[in-house]
Amino acid sequence: MKNTNKSKLINFIIILAVILLLIFFNWWGWLTAPKSLVFWAARPVIGLFQAIDKRVSVPWDFFITLKDLSQENANLMSENKRLFGENSRFKETARENEILRQQLNLDQPAKQKLIMASVTGYSLTSGQYLLINKGRTDGVAVGLAVVAANNFLVGRVAEAADNFSKVLLVTDGNSSVNALTQDTRVNGAVKGNHGLGVTMEMIPIDAQININETVLSSGLNDGVPRGLVIGRVIGVDKKANEIWQSAVIAPAAEINNLEQVFILVNWKEF
Repeated sequence: MKNTNKSKLINFIIILAVILLLIFFNWWGWLTAPKSLVFWAARPVIGLFQAIDKRVSVPWDFFITLKDLSQENANLMSENKRLFGENSRFKETARENEILRQQLNLDQPAKQKLIMASVTGYSLTSGQYLLINKGRTDGVAVGLAVVAANNFLVGRVAEAADNFSKVLLVTDGNSSVNALTQDTRVNGAVKGNHGLGVTMEMIPIDAQININETVLSSGLNDGVPRGLVIGRVIGVDKKANEIWQSAVIAPAAEINNLEQVFILVNWKEF
């Protein structure tokens, strides 16, 4: 045990002496040549490690750059979606404002009230109807006329709930509106043709009707004021030995492409 401790002490003294000698030699500059020789001999190994470091660092730097670009691209896509959504909302608002402007620019009395509504659905199976998002709480009542921009007649309110209503379209077979032609002032009844268009019936056989003539509401129906645009004449059906003739009417309103409509209130003041 004593020999072991003595051996450790001797080794420690030797190592300490070597270290002190190296420090002393280096201080006097006696180790410059040996150090240069060692560095010269180690250059291939050092170069190898430097090459390995470059090969590793380049892909790593590329990975970091790619990750940053991916995050930046994700941020740009998110911002693009946000701007796209805002632009779409602005366009829809501008479109609704344009429809409202077209309607309000018409010569309408101050007491005439318009209720603007959005079309929420169509029912074309058991009849020609559309659904709107305004009802009794908004002032909608059964029988009121429903128009598109420019006072194009769409139909009449058939049912009114608290917050929505059902509109019977002029193209429905149960729809009938008293009308007259704008130029020749011929009266008749415009009826729906089961979704295929509208026809002006009960026109005296000797009455003159012009193709492309505008057909207006005559104001003889409750809730439907005079002067609403129903459509234009695109054909006349006149048969011999008949007391009545009829005219095929192309509806002015684009029934299948409606998004907003107006319900006319206080129609007696129209």
